[in-house]
Amino acid sequence: MNLNTALLIVDVQVNMFSLNNPVHEPDDLLENLQKLLFLARASGTQVIFVQNNGEAGEPDETRTEGWLLHPELEIENGDLIVQKKLAEPFTDTELHKLLQSKGIHKLIVAGLQSEFCIESTCRKAAELGYGVTLVSDAHSTYPSSEGSAEQIIAKVNARLKDVVSLWRLADVEN
Repeated sequence: MNLNTALLIVDVQVNMFSLNNPVHEPDDLLENLQKLLFLARASGTQVIFVQNNGEAGEPDETRTEGWLLHPELEIENGDLIVQKKLAEPFTDTELHKLLQSKGIHKLIVAGLQSEFCIESTCRKAAELGYGVTLVSDAHSTYPSSEGSAEQIIAKVNARLKDVVSLWRLADVEN
């Protein structure tokens, strides 16, 4: 991590950790995200939280409890928050312009949901010319018709291996 790099924490919002239906391995995910935040801040890497704005009645409906960023990921002075309505945070937001103004051309991506917002964020960032690193053990999802959460995470990592650099948290820590 360094000064021309930003850490994007995507959609780690309260609704994804519901007691009735939490994402796969929620405690491990939060622990890994906290480690990434520590490393980013220690190295002067810009931290950007991406927050999805759901429609009325959705679990992440804007300005509801489920919409809030997860409280275990503390926001500090200098961190930025980008609001989005689409799966990826570049369309109809100021993110690309903001990154350009700060001289950032490398992104480290982590968060939720693997096969939706994480995959589309990685693909769009690469399309825009960013060097993208996906932390393979710092994103998660739910089981679906595509398979178990573990299978989906592995499939996303495999689908993205030619588009992004894949790192495990231990790779980032070194």
